[in-house]
Amino acid sequence: MQWKKIVIEDRFLSILAFLGILLLIASFYINSWLMFGAGLMIILIAAGNSYYLKHIGEGLFFDNSRKRNRFFIGDKGEWTLQFLNQGLPIMKGYLSIYFDSAVVPVSGEYHIHSSRVDISLPFSMGQREKININIPFTAEKRGLSKIRKMELHIPHFFGFGDTILEFSDVINIEALVYPKAISVRNIDKHKSVKPGHNPSNFSLFEDNMGPIGTRDYLPTDSFNRINWKASARKMTLQTKEYERINEAGAVLFINVSDGYSVTSKLEFLMSSTAEMAYFFHKRNIPFSLCMNIRSAGFTPFTYLPLGSGKDHLQKLLDLLAIAEFHSPTIPHEQMLFFYKRHLPIAPTMIHAGIRSTRSDGYIQEWLREGVQLLELQMHNENAFLEPMKMKLKDVAGK
Repeated sequence: MQWKKIVIEDRFLSILAFLGILLLIASFYINSWLMFGAGLMIILIAAGNSYYLKHIGEGLFFDNSRKRNRFFIGDKGEWTLQFLNQGLPIMKGYLSIYFDSAVVPVSGEYHIHSSRVDISLPFSMGQREKININIPFTAEKRGLSKIRKMELHIPHFFGFGDTILEFSDVINIEALVYPKAISVRNIDKHKSVKPGHNPSNFSLFEDNMGPIGTRDYLPTDSFNRINWKASARKMTLQTKEYERINEAGAVLFINVSDGYSVTSKLEFLMSSTAEMAYFFHKRNIPFSLCMNIRSAGFTPFTYLPLGSGKDHLQKLLDLLAIAEFHSPTIPHEQMLFFYKRHLPIAPTMIHAGIRSTRSDGYIQEWLREGVQLLELQMHNENAFLEPMKMKLKDVAGK
């Protein structure tokens, strides 16, 4: 059953029904058809009112299909609620909807309390009628907005009570608002010093499996790189050119914790991470995300494997949009320990958030393995990357 019903009857209705019964009984003693009709009419009104309140909404159905839409801050959107009524007509009701304040209605009266938006809309349906209720909204801030609660208040025609229908299932309508990216300086400074399979204009390594073209010979070129066929055609020495490649890939470690709570710089971390993801996506560099927000499954934290492409970017932005100040977290060093034991290492690792002394031990091991380590810093609301600086006692320990 989709709806939980609460019936509120006016006490005056019971008094009125009792009065109708008295009039009906009295009409037999005094033999008055007028009193008999008045009593019968009162009883029928009371019975009809009670029947309406108890049976209204029994044929009301809400289309609870899963709908998730994605927006950027400032975008316009709309929720469409579909209803089908196969029961008694619903007149002069109003629908109350409660949802998260990541989006706010474009027009009409609404209230925001404890990060929840409350809006009421008029609601009337005839028998066997199907209607759509549209709620236009604006994406206000980063986050996940879900319709948390939906109630339909139906008064009786004569005003003797109300029926409240509360939707009992989880409502599968969501709006994801992506973070607003902020500029991250020095993000283009990361370079791998290892050969690999990804094209790069600045790598020292070349793919020797096949040339991509030729150029004029230079005295510094190796003799075995000369393309003799091309040299014969152009009557001058030509050198083979190979595509430059290197090992590419970056993992973003995001520590959203500050002690036992989520850091107050959560929005800064999400916006900076979004900008770095856009950068890697544009340059077709594989990237991964590790965020110490608890997750079910084999990986106990929020994890996006190394990958690239538009779908991969969307998955990362979805994860950034869902993160909130009430998200359950795990210790940062526990996330690093699990990653080192079970997940592949990327050539570049970028750390954002607070670093603990225990987590520096794992970072030292990656540093000795030749991994490029960068750290996200904040200065006057601006973000920049710099090579990770180890603490003096850690350096001494090496």
